[in-house]
Amino acid sequence: MGRIAAARHEQHAQARRDLILDAALRVFGQTGFAQATMDQVAAAAELSKATLYLYFSSKDALLESLLSRYSLLPELPAMLTALADTPPAIGVPRLVAEAWRLLQERRELARIIVREIQGNPGHARLFAERIGLPAYQALAGYLERWMERGELRRQHPLAAAQCLFGMLWFFLLTQELTGGRELFPLSEGTIVATVAQMFLQGASEHAHEPTAAGHSRQRSKPHGCA
Repeated sequence: MGRIAAARHEQHAQARRDLILDAALRVFGQTGFAQATMDQVAAAAELSKATLYLYFSSKDALLESLLSRYSLLPELPAMLTALADTPPAIGVPRLVAEAWRLLQERRELARIIVREIQGNPGHARLFAERIGLPAYQALAGYLERWMERGELRRQHPLAAAQCLFGMLWFFLLTQELTGGRELFPLSEGTIVATVAQMFLQGASEHAHEPTAAGHSRQRSKPHGCA
């Protein structure tokens, strides 16, 4: 009975933590982290402030837990494992499509990140460590394997990974966070196809193609990741 009671207690505690984190995500997204108060988070979670402090000792602790709980792309390593043997011509568009879908779902966390990067250097570094670097490293491993197989042009894999995510992040900023969807709307298909094609055309190992005379000519490539 003791183990059952302990398990139920932990389930209850985890449910409370999730409730608080959901509330914090809404409050931070609406008012900004700097302006938000623990009172607002407690009210949004429909809990007392004393109860809130039982689970999170400070607003900074809440933010750190948010980054761990709601990382922008925590599924990325599993996605790349599933695509490990899928050539980039197929794997990259699939990855871009799924990553874009998840980023859109987490636009409120992205809004918090944008605000805090601009106003708090300490939080900017925290975001880079908790969100940016793990995603870049996971994708870099996939890209490097296909560079070694000759399917992608040899270049710095971590830089190439940042380039791919950079395009997605820019579309998230312009379409979802700064009103671009109302001013110059782009379809999901357009965004996904553009990012995947711009990346692959610049990174493809097959940068030359034969001419009718049997000579090779360099294929024109867009400026960017290549």
